[in-house]
Amino acid sequence: MGSTSSTNSSPLTALIIGANGYLGSAISSAFLRASNLPTPKFFRVYGLIRRSSNARALALRETIPIVASLSSDSPAAVTQAVLAHSRTWDVVVVCTEPSQSDPEAQTQHWHDVLALVKGLVEASTSIPSGSGGKAVTPLVLWSSGCKDYGTTKLHGDLDLEPHTESAALNPPDVVRCRMDGALRALKVAGLDVVVVRASPLCGYSGSYYGAALEYAAAFAASKKYNEHENENEAKVLKFTAHADTIMHGIHVDDCADAYVALAGTALIDMGTSPDEGSGNGMPKTRRAAIVGQVFNISGRRYETLTEVGAALAAEYGFTGGTQFNVSADNIPEEAEYQRSEFVFGYSQWVSSEKIRALT
Repeated sequence: MGSTSSTNSSPLTALIIGANGYLGSAISSAFLRASNLPTPKFFRVYGLIRRSSNARALALRETIPIVASLSSDSPAAVTQAVLAHSRTWDVVVVCTEPSQSDPEAQTQHWHDVLALVKGLVEASTSIPSGSGGKAVTPLVLWSSGCKDYGTTKLHGDLDLEPHTESAALNPPDVVRCRMDGALRALKVAGLDVVVVRASPLCGYSGSYYGAALEYAAAFAASKKYNEHENENEAKVLKFTAHADTIMHGIHVDDCADAYVALAGTALIDMGTSPDEGSGNGMPKTRRAAIVGQVFNISGRRYETLTEVGAALAAEYGFTGGTQFNVSADNIPEEAEYQRSEFVFGYSQWVSSEKIRALT
């Protein structure tokens, strides 16, 4: 088995699989600005992307682009494309997200990603003798999501409890393949895998909550709304969901920083006494406390639909405030309520105390 990090004279290498995506882009930037590393350590960040047209934009963000696609190339071919840039890897982050329209294609995607990761780990930990290189065991941060647990009770319910990492898994069908892929990776011997389950992400143009803004805007502009509301009557923003629905999210940059915190905790000498065999001057117990584990990432507090609805009503000119638990017949077709129901009607409180205590 190789060392768990590179030598002190070289940068740490991080590969972001899906670096051009919403979360992948934020994670790439977070590793570049990592401040939890002792001088002169820093991460050299590589991003695996599918399209060459996105390479320049990635390079301008100081992430080295690697163009290869599991949808058109075999895992072995993609592995070789990655290894052409570096034989060893300190961190490999999986944050790709395939199309959800074809379950069979999704399942194949996650099998291919796992084959890619296994190939990279095998190469990184088996440097040929006499090559002058040093074997490194990569830390694999595998992204899943908190929807793996299903929903919790509503705010104020006497039986309300947050989802911790030990909660039973009850995912909606739309994320089941992703969850299964992460669990499959956890079971592979020889991989130092950590599964990361983030709550819904907000911030910038890819926000999960963009559907909420689109809903309010469409509701305000809808023909049904404007024809049937009296001009002298206060306008009301309506929802079919319960007012106490829990909406628990986190900013994408804060989520990305949590990935770096896990990597730093597992890889970097934080001033503790050396432990034989750890390879980085850090007790094995620190890395062992992370590898093979699941970590939730969420904000310190949640909001309710009451709070979010009030903010939307104020922003989009609904002077009459909000109304909840209305029938679907009261929702304008233009608002595409089915699309935003996953945001407004999915009540979930997520605990992230485990990662906060460790990092």
